[in-house]
Amino acid sequence: MRRPAPARLYVAVGAIEAFAGTLAFTITNIYRFRTAGLDAFQLVLVGTAMEASVLLFEIPTGVVADIYSRKASIIIGHLGMGAAFLLEATFASFAGVLVAQVLCGLAYTFTSGATVAWVTTEMEEPDRRALASLFLRASRWGSLGALVAVPLSFALAAVSLRLPLVVAGAVSIALGLVLVAAMAETQFRRADADGRSSMRQFADTVRSGANVVRRSRVLLLIALFIGVAGGASEAFDRFTEKHLLDGVGVPTFAGRGPLFTLAVLFTTSSVLGVLLPRIVERFDPAASRVRLTRWLIVLTLLQVVGLLVFGLTGAFVVAALAVLLIDRVRRIRATLFSAWIVPLTPKGERATVLSGLSQFDAVGQVGVGPLFGAIGHWASVPAALVASAVVLTPSAAVIASASRADPDASRMADVHPLRVQLRDRGPSRRRFPALRADPWGQGASGVAGLLV
Repeated sequence: MRRPAPARLYVAVGAIEAFAGTLAFTITNIYRFRTAGLDAFQLVLVGTAMEASVLLFEIPTGVVADIYSRKASIIIGHLGMGAAFLLEATFASFAGVLVAQVLCGLAYTFTSGATVAWVTTEMEEPDRRALASLFLRASRWGSLGALVAVPLSFALAAVSLRLPLVVAGAVSIALGLVLVAAMAETQFRRADADGRSSMRQFADTVRSGANVVRRSRVLLLIALFIGVAGGASEAFDRFTEKHLLDGVGVPTFAGRGPLFTLAVLFTTSSVLGVLLPRIVERFDPAASRVRLTRWLIVLTLLQVVGLLVFGLTGAFVVAALAVLLIDRVRRIRATLFSAWIVPLTPKGERATVLSGLSQFDAVGQVGVGPLFGAIGHWASVPAALVASAVVLTPSAAVIASASRADPDASRMADVHPLRVQLRDRGPSRRRFPALRADPWGQGASGVAGLLV
């Protein structure tokens, strides 16, 4: 079969990831506390278990991608995530959800780092400004996938809360199988062992990737930010639906029940996900390092404000607006961070370095997440949300410090991102952006996943 160009395939994979991820994650927390019977502390604990799995396996799987095959790593990841969805749907208990999340974390590490490393290598290293344009436009495709998946997820959930997980699992497994034939890997060169054993080769790649981060002050500061942002994200990620349903109260909409109202809310988030990246792209946020830094700081502080409002308000409309603000600004921030980080990583160790940075996200969530779970269980969910805003606030200063440490002090390319020429447009000469996923529909790949 004729294989599609890398960026086109990346878009297709991201769209399917968005569809499958949104089907599952839109109702996951509702399924967990209504069907599986998890309490506030257990909701955070299963998330912590997944992040602990990421923490353990992120570096090894990143090294596998850099040494053997990024394509194989990506395929294994999709098959594993599909299996995790099916496992959670089968065993509606704390133990079942816990095991499924550990498997999901392991599977995710096979795609984390490897997907961005694959597409940027196959595209022959687009520059930072081109990447910003690419990732911003990509988020629209993910949000379009979510627009389809959100209402479908709630429609399936009306029949059974297990059903969206089952369909998501089947789609993820099918995607992994299709990639066996559809994905090319022409620019990647398998590492030459030079007489070294597999373990020695593995250790050398880990050491090389660690040295890249250790010798770069900007990457060390970015790693610190990733850890703080990861820890602060736990309260919002685990308590959003519970806080809306049990705390604020979700009204009926158009004569339908609360779940329909949440479907409208999450669909609105996806619509904004289609519109906002286009608006942000027109401001050319990666035109210079200073401009990029300002965008990242402002978006982080907007997330802090959103968390405070969401935690303190008792009005559903205000809470819903806060949810939309938090979800969208952190997705845009993650996209811009991706464009900043990728050019700082060497091609040969890129998957290892990106996976290593992802470990800091896991450290933050494993280290701080249970604290928010305890606050939510013993005090209140609003208190946990406010605490997460307090934890996130100082990270804006970390972004500023990282910018000052960036060795690339020059301005980015002078070409407007809308006119950036990508090498793999193909015969149609259309530009197809890369995708990443989030719980409401933007694909499960990319370093942007580290920062939400």
